[in-house]
Amino acid sequence: MDNLDWKILTVLYETKSITKAAEMLYMSQSSLTKRLMSMEKEWETDIVRRSSKGVIFTEQGKYLVGRARIVLDIINETKVHFNSEVLEKELLAIGVPNSYARLHFPKLLKAYMKEYNQLQFQTVPNSSDVIMKQLIDGTIDIGIICGDYHFVGEHIVLFHEDLYVVAPHGITLDEIEQLPLIESYFNPMVKSTVEQWWKQYFGSLPHEAHKFPYADIAIEMVEHGLGITFLFGDRWSCNQDKVQMIPILDREGVPISRNVSMMISDRCFKSVAISDFVTFTENFYQIN
Repeated sequence: MDNLDWKILTVLYETKSITKAAEMLYMSQSSLTKRLMSMEKEWETDIVRRSSKGVIFTEQGKYLVGRARIVLDIINETKVHFNSEVLEKELLAIGVPNSYARLHFPKLLKAYMKEYNQLQFQTVPNSSDVIMKQLIDGTIDIGIICGDYHFVGEHIVLFHEDLYVVAPHGITLDEIEQLPLIESYFNPMVKSTVEQWWKQYFGSLPHEAHKFPYADIAIEMVEHGLGITFLFGDRWSCNQDKVQMIPILDREGVPISRNVSMMISDRCFKSVAISDFVTFTENFYQIN
């Protein structure tokens, strides 16, 4: 059993619910259930039983919960000792693209700070292609990469996001060809994806009218009726009374999407604190 297993026992005992415990631990219900079954196999005993009222712990399960509390108290005391305010926290340099920094990173960082708060973060904003170079030359420790870039080291796919065109209300997909394209992406892979789709759909390349450094500025331009813009992900804040987000499909009708991955340098595995952050991020995105 590892630290997460002990924590699963205490949280599950407090909530009496697989669903609530999984939410609190940023895990999927299936992942939590599998780890619980693994614990029962390891100790060769039933830890819980399910009923209409939720999860009921057996006597052996209650005993393990008591042990779990002792183990976690020791771990917490040890962390307090080594993370004393007189000692500087370890620095983690992490490269983040604009879209991830705006839509996802604050939530991940807030959850991590609440749970661990062992690291000092240096965020290095840039496009994914530049972040890849910084990861290889050692400028950063971890890179969040949008798109399918080749990396020989450890990498984890966090989630997928689809491509959308943001257009004024009332405009159909066939009509966007006549509108100015507002470009806000610096990742050459995004530009290539948009141009390939446009070429297949309209038989020509888009006529760029404006270029801005941030997607939210491009969205505001669309809200003022100045053109259209392409974005990956559907979590952007848009005035739904003025604009619409139309999903972009390929010839087979399948949404055009990309992976968002975490690329990890070798240095990360030499640090307990950074390894904890990597594991926390996997649990946060419910990666089995």
